[in-house]
Amino acid sequence: MTKYRYYNNQRLILSVTLLIPLAIMMLLIGNLIPQNVYSHANPTSFTPSSNSVVGENGTLPEKAVIVFSERPEPKASYIRVTNSDNERVDKNDYAVSADNPRESSISIDTSKLKQGIYTVSWLALSRDDGHITKGSYVFTVSKASNRSETDVRAITNNDFANSTTIDNVNVTYRISPFYSGINNNFTVSLSDSDGKVPTNVKTVLLIFSNKQAELGPISAELTKVGEGEYSGSGGYLSQPGEWEVKMIVQRNEAYDLNHSFTFNIKNPP
Repeated sequence: MTKYRYYNNQRLILSVTLLIPLAIMMLLIGNLIPQNVYSHANPTSFTPSSNSVVGENGTLPEKAVIVFSERPEPKASYIRVTNSDNERVDKNDYAVSADNPRESSISIDTSKLKQGIYTVSWLALSRDDGHITKGSYVFTVSKASNRSETDVRAITNNDFANSTTIDNVNVTYRISPFYSGINNNFTVSLSDSDGKVPTNVKTVLLIFSNKQAELGPISAELTKVGEGEYSGSGGYLSQPGEWEVKMIVQRNEAYDLNHSFTFNIKNPP
C-alpha cells in the first residue's frame, strides 16, 4: 500500500511539473494573439466625413451617421449636431440601424443648416465590452466658394502664436486667423537647439476640447509640408470660449513630445 501511494505521488508530481511550463507557454501565446484592433466602441467612419465641406452643390446632409467598431447601446449612447452658437440642429431621433448594429445615426433639420461650422458630438456605450467612448468632429456648410471679407481681415490681424521647449526640441505653433466658427490654419515647427530639424518624427497630432460647450476631443493630424514643418486646416474651433489643445509629437525610437495649452477665442467681428 505504501509503495502504491508513493508511485501515485510521483506521477502527480511529474504531471504538475509538465503542466506548469505548458500553462506558461499557453499564456504567452495568448498574449501574442492580436486582440480587437479598435478596443472599445470607436468610430470607423463618419457621414458627413470629418472636416468635410458640404452644400457647395446644393445638397445638404439629412443625417449624421457613425459606424463603430463595436455595437453601441441605444439607450445610453447619443449623437448631437450643433451650430457655432451651440444650438442643436438635429431632430433628437438617435437610433441604431436594424441592419447593422454597429451603425447609429440622427436626423438633421436641413432648414437650420446655414453657412458655417457644425460639430457632431457622440458618446457610445459598447454592448460588447461595457466601456464608454466619446468624441466630436466637425464639418462645414458652404454655399459660396469665395472667402468673405471678414475672413480676410482675420487672416491679417488676429494670429495666435507661441513656443515651448520639450526634451531639447523647440516647438513653435501658430493658429490663423484665430477666430471661432470658421476654418483656421494650424502650423507646428520643430527644431533642436542648433536649429536642426528632428528626423524621427512620425506624426503630429492636435486634440481640441471645449469643456464648457461639451465638445471634444476633436483630433486633427497635421501634414508634413517641409523639413520640421507641419500644417493643417479645419473648423475644429467651432464655437467661441475657452479651448484646451493637446499637442502630441510621436517619434521613432523616442518618447512622444506632449504639450497642452489653453486660450479663449471669439467669433469674427
